[in-house]
Amino acid sequence: MLIPLLIGCATVFATMAVQIAAVVYMLQYLFKVVSEAETGYVGKGRTTYVISMIMTMLFMGHMAQAAIWAVLFRQLGEFSDFQTAFYHSLVNFASLGYGDIVMSEQWRLLGAVEASTGVLMFGLSAGTMLSIMSFTLSHDSRFKGKLSQLTNPTPKK
Repeated sequence: MLIPLLIGCATVFATMAVQIAAVVYMLQYLFKVVSEAETGYVGKGRTTYVISMIMTMLFMGHMAQAAIWAVLFRQLGEFSDFQTAFYHSLVNFASLGYGDIVMSEQWRLLGAVEASTGVLMFGLSAGTMLSIMSFTLSHDSRFKGKLSQLTNPTPKK
């Protein structure tokens, strides 16, 4: 049990590095877009594009993480092909737990470790998206006045 746990922890750190890199890259992209937007009007299409790009970056980070786990499963000899290993990894990472493909008793603890990692990484992505949406809306001239009305409503006479 100790060896699978140690291997799982090392893989968790590798996948966390991928997601952190995706978030950092995405934030750099966002700050660049916001600094460019401060010099002019930002249309609906631009805001939609930026949010779509950010969601794509986060999603690709999740796919890369599942691929890292799939490579590990292949290296351990659990699956004969990458496609099956990747499918099993995505099911674990998303915490679906179909159970149609299972790993050997020796390595099954890795499935639970990957599921725990997936929950954390999806939580990180959800929190990131909430922050991005708040940041984007607060820096969009079309919404600034409306947001301040929501936070500081004028009393009715």
